[in-house]
Amino acid sequence: MISVIRALAIGTAGGALCYVVGIPAPWLAGSLIATIAAVYAKQTLDLPEALRTLAFILLGVQTGTAVNADTLERAVRWPLSILCLGVTVALIIWACMLYYERWRKWDRPTALFASLPGALSLVMLLANNSKADMQRVTISQCVRLFFLIAALPAMISCISPGHLLGAPVETMGSVVEIAVLVTASSVVSVLFEWLKIPAGLILGASLTSAALVLTGAVHGAAPNSILIPANIVLGVMIGLRFNGISFAELRAAFSDGFAGFAIAMLIAVIGSVVAQEVTDLPLALTLLAFAPGGLEAMTIMAFALNLDPAYVAAHQVARYIGLVL
Repeated sequence: MISVIRALAIGTAGGALCYVVGIPAPWLAGSLIATIAAVYAKQTLDLPEALRTLAFILLGVQTGTAVNADTLERAVRWPLSILCLGVTVALIIWACMLYYERWRKWDRPTALFASLPGALSLVMLLANNSKADMQRVTISQCVRLFFLIAALPAMISCISPGHLLGAPVETMGSVVEIAVLVTASSVVSVLFEWLKIPAGLILGASLTSAALVLTGAVHGAAPNSILIPANIVLGVMIGLRFNGISFAELRAAFSDGFAGFAIAMLIAVIGSVVAQEVTDLPLALTLLAFAPGGLEAMTIMAFALNLDPAYVAAHQVARYIGLVL
């Protein structure tokens, strides 16, 4: 219990510091950086599965309540954008594998799992059941995700100050509505997870909360206070991935992880520019949706940067399902 409290306290302190300084997406980036620093300072940290589950459900609730009639009107442009994403993901995997196999002389399983963008938990699970070098895969994936969370918000803020794209302005004031929303979303999320539906926790909560909003059963967005704890928990969870990787191992493999990030990000930028041209959506939005991160982190960034979370989540789920298949 002490290790859990310590992890949450460190994550909260890091997030608060980044918030005060004015760093974009502060609660996610700050909690991640603080947790990694604590890991290498030999602090004992832990995060129970129940907190991770709750954070994912709350994130799904936030995403779903951001959906409204305007979102559905814009959704007609999403299939073409998702097609562009599919091509982009294929190019990212091909280019990263080419680098790791030809330039770094890695074996094919290791190169493949180090190259898959997003779906970190799935990639780790599959890589562990293959002949891949788990240390190389873990470091490459974690370093790429670290740079995405640390650098992407600043990059997007430079491109655009952000636009509020259809998210409800008014927050939910009724305790009864909030209770109905969270309870119904939790039930469906757990059911989706039990059925082993990809990204079941977030997807189940998103679909349920969106349905409740669109049918008028509840009104307005979930309180923003829900998002900050989810940010902190996710940042701590990602930071704890560095546990078990010595500083010497991290330093030795850091350049390979950064190279994978740079290759993937360059292709993602090109893909997002193409998607922006064919769909007439803001570049900041398409870039966030195409970024080679995870569903949870990119969706949280959408809220933090005031971009359309439904669009970002739809693309991240599509990529996740594609990787699963």
